[in-house]
Amino acid sequence: MLYNITATAVRAQAVGYYAPEQLARWMDGRDAAHYEQVIAGGRVRVAERSGARLGFVDTRPGEITRLFVRPEAAGRGLGRCLLEIGVAEAWTAAGVRLEATLNAAPFYARCGFVETGRALFTHPLGGLPLEIVRMWRNFP
Repeated sequence: MLYNITATAVRAQAVGYYAPEQLARWMDGRDAAHYEQVIAGGRVRVAERSGARLGFVDTRPGEITRLFVRPEAAGRGLGRCLLEIGVAEAWTAAGVRLEATLNAAPFYARCGFVETGRALFTHPLGGLPLEIVRMWRNFP
């Protein structure tokens, strides 16, 4: 479920921001079992409509770790709703930070996050290095 949401979102929404080889190998080393472990952590909030899972947000204190929305649900406010739920769950006195993909950084900026730097990210389970944007928001 979460694996499929992530994979379809990446294939549809990161095109043009990352090289084709990066997109093709984005999910290397990850599978549905990996995302089931994420769910077991109890930090994931999933958006559903009529039994269909459309997106999710994952948090830990002070950080939004994942936010993905299926392409067919994008652009309708679901991402913003999930983000605000995530901010509320992750909020600490130091604010909330996240690492955005290049395609998602403008969305987060519209939601009050500011860029604090850039870096290369490589998922510990596989895939090629990806440029990411480090961002922070200091209000709930």
